[in-house]
Amino acid sequence: MKISLITFIALLTLSLSLSNAQTAEAIRETEQAIRKDGKYAMLVMKAQHLKAGIKTGIAFKSESEKIDFQIVACGMLVKEISEDAELQSLIKNTVSDHGLKILVCGLSIQQFGVDKTLLPDETPITDNGLIYMFGLQELGYRSITL
Repeated sequence: MKISLITFIALLTLSLSLSNAQTAEAIRETEQAIRKDGKYAMLVMKAQHLKAGIKTGIAFKSESEKIDFQIVACGMLVKEISEDAELQSLIKNTVSDHGLKILVCGLSIQQFGVDKTLLPDETPITDNGLIYMFGLQELGYRSITL
């Protein structure tokens, strides 16, 4: 009985090791599936998601300058951008240094009473961020919403 239990534990450990290795390999393959001329978009509503989107976009652009990466800021994030000098600086540097496109939602500007003049010049305004995202999808962009 002891030999069977030991054999079972050894086989279980071995199979778990192999499945983890396969999983790690599958993860790498999936991450490498990003197209060098791909079109990607994110709709974000929180500062932490904007920052994560910027990091992702920079990583994509470092792999290929042909990648088009757009971020649309909606909701309360638009007001936060208008009031936060650090976020404004991050956006300005990201657009100028890495070629990402960051837009803000006009509906959010209206809803939260944002002064457009406080937004970075590097952030064009789309009348409706949701319609813009649907348009990007129709144009073949892969998109996610956070």
